[in-house]
Amino acid sequence: MGIFIVLEGIDGAGKSTQAKLLKLWLEERGYEVVLTKEPTDTPFGKLIRKLVLTGGREGIIDGAKISHEAEALLFAADRAEHVDKLIKPALESGKVVISDRYFYSSLAYQWARGLDLEWLIDLNRFAIRPDLVLLLDLPVKESMKRIRTRSIKTEFDKIVELQKKVRENYLKLAERFPEIKIVNALEDVDGVHRQIVALVEALLEK
Repeated sequence: MGIFIVLEGIDGAGKSTQAKLLKLWLEERGYEVVLTKEPTDTPFGKLIRKLVLTGGREGIIDGAKISHEAEALLFAADRAEHVDKLIKPALESGKVVISDRYFYSSLAYQWARGLDLEWLIDLNRFAIRPDLVLLLDLPVKESMKRIRTRSIKTEFDKIVELQKKVRENYLKLAERFPEIKIVNALEDVDGVHRQIVALVEALLEK
């Protein structure tokens, strides 16, 4: 079996940047790496981006057009395809899979939006557990500062109070799931990468 690594954190924490750097670091050491993300590029993922994440007239994240439960089910359906079509086959062929977000995002965000945590965990019970989850922890104030530089803002990005709850939830999840390791995302890009490399090296040595 291969190795499954996930990067999590609130918006602006640097997940995508660090995922790419980690991919390069692993490839330099001879590993075959698959870099992926959630929502995915499957039809389910594209639907989520159109309806949930883009905002505007089609955005439904405020719950006005869809229930929070239906939203959670959409994310879970996308994840089921992700696991079945990409993650599981890649791991079975011995590759390293790095995912920018996974079911912990659903737990943190949808729990913050009022859904029951145990229901969310049960809903995602099918999802393969990663070997390592890198939680890039960042204060919300810094998150908002970074997000303001983006040309396109998601509905998630606009809601400061939600981000505060989500950060709190991630830290609570880190106490519950032993695979989650906290990374100080306030450091510069190189500093965060060094923290990640240290954790990945410890995993590879097992």
